[in-house]
Amino acid sequence: MITGERQCAELESRFQLQRVPAQRLIPAGLKVKWGSATRVLPQRPIRWGDVRSRLLPLTRAPRAHDVLIARVAELNRHTGIELDSGRKSRFFPGDVLGLVFGHRYATRQFLGDVPPLMRRYHILSQGGVCGRVLSAPSKFSEPTLVEPLGYWSDHDRIANLRDYAPQPIPDAPRIRTILVVGSSMDAGKSTTAASLVRGLTHAGRVVHAGKLTGTACVKDLNLMADAGAVQTLDFSQIGFASTSQESRESIEQLCETIRSRLSAGGPDYLVLEIADGLTQRETRYVLDYFTRKRLVDDVALAVHDALAAPACIDFLQREWDLQPTFVSGVATLSPLSTGELEAVCPFPCLPASELQHPEVVQWLDGQAGSCFDRARQVSVTPADNHS
Repeated sequence: MITGERQCAELESRFQLQRVPAQRLIPAGLKVKWGSATRVLPQRPIRWGDVRSRLLPLTRAPRAHDVLIARVAELNRHTGIELDSGRKSRFFPGDVLGLVFGHRYATRQFLGDVPPLMRRYHILSQGGVCGRVLSAPSKFSEPTLVEPLGYWSDHDRIANLRDYAPQPIPDAPRIRTILVVGSSMDAGKSTTAASLVRGLTHAGRVVHAGKLTGTACVKDLNLMADAGAVQTLDFSQIGFASTSQESRESIEQLCETIRSRLSAGGPDYLVLEIADGLTQRETRYVLDYFTRKRLVDDVALAVHDALAAPACIDFLQREWDLQPTFVSGVATLSPLSTGELEAVCPFPCLPASELQHPEVVQWLDGQAGSCFDRARQVSVTPADNHS
């Protein structure tokens, strides 16, 4: 896998001779495939003939959340783009795409940035975030390459997702809020969040759910909606292609917008997922905000393996004076791994199947005080299951 700025330049040079000829005519009726990352845009024409008249030339370097119209030049890692519905539309060479520039931070996927002007850009995610790949896990194939056709414009200026961001709703009610955090990427956070939504919904509670950070993708929100969430909302609907490299102020504004807009309908619970692991920069910003404002009541911790639990529990208490209400995730996928988790974890270890049961609401309601109160009352030491 090619990494680093010098290697990226070499990759770009290598594919110059294989570029789709610029003079090739694109049929006016060709369907433009808009990635789900662009769904906050108020207008997205379907046909190329309606798009080309609104393109602006690439006369300046791209900025995070700028909207790009490009066509597929070389198929590699990503072979399709996720549409608003969540369906993945397969790529064909020469397809015209609606994309968004953004940074990406993903320990098991691409690390990418918003680069200077280039002849080719890289697809960073299936939702249609593009930029430049800086590094990737070993054995990853090269990124799929796209040729820029122009910036998408709105009233003769480059369209940027941030221009369409809704604002927080003032005086929104304070709703009982469960934050879902994890030890790492792929620790089981989305499954934990959806399972909670399912259990609370089956118990007759109204749940609104959202995702606060990450890279634009509708899959997780669709999962929450399928589980029973009455309303869902994520950062991409607030004008962010990705939250990587955003300022603390932007992240806090984002959190307040999602929290207040999901609270305005007066649900019984909010279930809010935070991407990546506890040590990740933007995850820390989110937890700083929710704890400083005392806007979190319960913490669901998803871990990939048993030994991650003590470290995460210690980190939550040391950094934010929090303790998890329960622990779930990949480590609870089998009775054997759940037993290993219980041996080192002093908190309830609940697999997804238990979270989906309506009795989960009785168990949550039976927890004394907030997660802050419980953090002061419980000594965090490994459970002794060997006596």
